[in-house]
Amino acid sequence: MTPKTAALVLLGAVSLVYPLVEMAVTGQVDPLSPYSLAGTFLSLLLIFFWYHLDKQGRNYRAGRWMNAGMLVAVAIALPVYLIRSRGWKAGARSSLLALVVFGVMLALEELGERIGAYFH
Repeated sequence: MTPKTAALVLLGAVSLVYPLVEMAVTGQVDPLSPYSLAGTFLSLLLIFFWYHLDKQGRNYRAGRWMNAGMLVAVAIALPVYLIRSRGWKAGARSSLLALVVFGVMLALEELGERIGAYFH
């Protein structure tokens, strides 16, 4: 497994585990709870790690604003990075794939919440 793939697998694991634990412990999932904030923080770190590996593998030199954007406004910065690093056609395909990954993350969060409810 490549490090980029491992980052995506860990991202999926975080998406599944944090709502599962929160639901099992508290009986509810709150978007501003410490569990959700920790899950969001870990997710952002993993996305930034994937981004760093990807730009390194492509010899892409990103500026400070792009790097900061990947931490602060990933929903905007990621498609910009994907298009700039791959071109319009491949960047658009990669952006659609990123949307699929986001959808999988949401589905894993829902699954984690339902499994956690079983244990509560």
